[in-house]
Amino acid sequence: MDWVEVLLKKSCDKTLTKTEVLHSLFHMIEVNENTLNHIQLDSRDFGPELEELKATEIRDLEFHLKYYRGLVNYISSIPANRILENRT
Repeated sequence: MDWVEVLLKKSCDKTLTKTEVLHSLFHMIEVNENTLNHIQLDSRDFGPELEELKATEIRDLEFHLKYYRGLVNYISSIPANRILENRT
């Protein structure tokens, strides 16, 4: 995931720290989890067309959650000194 390191480096160059990047990702996870829970708990019958759309939205949200969690895990594993080394 070299592109993640480049993105993180650019974030650091613009004064965002690793902690701030992670905080942003955690926020995105929270927003997506809340949206997913809201959709899944809605028991109204929307008809077949909208139920298909609902299922698609659920799959999309689940994908984004996996993606954001993967980024969190990867960024968390990068030592801070490695990020600072790449800034020069």
